[in-house]
Amino acid sequence: MAVMTACEKEQPENPYEQVVYEFPEVTADLSALQPGNFAYLHEKVFRPTCANSGCHDGTFEPAFTGISSSYNSLVNHPGISNDLENSYEHRVVPGDPDNSLLWARMTVDLPNSSGIMPLTVDAGSDWPDQQAYYRSLIYDWIAAGAPDMFGTPAPPAGADFPPGVEGLLAFPEGNTTNPYQRDPEEAGITPIEIESAPVDVWIYIEDDNTAQSSMVPPVVMLSESLSDFSEATSYTMSQQPQLTGVSLGGQNVPYIWKATIDFSEAQPGDHFYLRCVLDDNVQPEAVTIPNEGSSPIVNAIFSLKVP
Repeated sequence: MAVMTACEKEQPENPYEQVVYEFPEVTADLSALQPGNFAYLHEKVFRPTCANSGCHDGTFEPAFTGISSSYNSLVNHPGISNDLENSYEHRVVPGDPDNSLLWARMTVDLPNSSGIMPLTVDAGSDWPDQQAYYRSLIYDWIAAGAPDMFGTPAPPAGADFPPGVEGLLAFPEGNTTNPYQRDPEEAGITPIEIESAPVDVWIYIEDDNTAQSSMVPPVVMLSESLSDFSEATSYTMSQQPQLTGVSLGGQNVPYIWKATIDFSEAQPGDHFYLRCVLDDNVQPEAVTIPNEGSSPIVNAIFSLKVP
């Protein structure tokens, strides 16, 4: 779903075309998210329908391969194509779908554009059958203020985007080859199943302007309550040599932040919930992910369980 005319022009060589992404079983099933959540829109629309080769696979903006790259290159982001009157200032204007270039490109054949998006649909996309439904979800998401996958409202136009957590992995202490997994027999998003032992928790952070390595060391908070973190235990994460693992969006990404948490006293059936506190030295205050505005399913992504 372009917000530019790149798809109609002769394409330069795509540097990502030969990259083969692996999708390990630890990938969260984001289709269990509520329709309208941005991670749901990425999982069901932007990645399978728009991130096709030579278009929005990372070669051109908007970049729809990752959740954060999709969000950051859409919301309050200036467009390249436009109508003859230059009516559209940003690809997504939070709260105003009718003045969002993304919505126009999906519904109107602008005179100086390549046509209504998407121009082509890869095999496997259900866009042909579900397009009216998906369009309505995108319209409603923009109208609701274009919150990110955690429910955080969009920042003002021109502001630096807050950092986000786009990956979570857990390993036995000192192990980087055998990650704990979610229950493959359960539908939807289930907790990562851990042992009653020390566990290494890794997170992958994305930010529009700040590299992971330049972040203030993030803090991970641990609570046995889904919503009450008033008595949570906090762990400052340390920067580690890069570990390549799968992101929430199913891509191989570099993890560098780790905290070791001792679950030796945990009993079978115990559930634990995580929140990550991020500081990119730009935001007026640290960002917490998930947060009070996050849905129960998003919170479930950041959950652990001793089976």
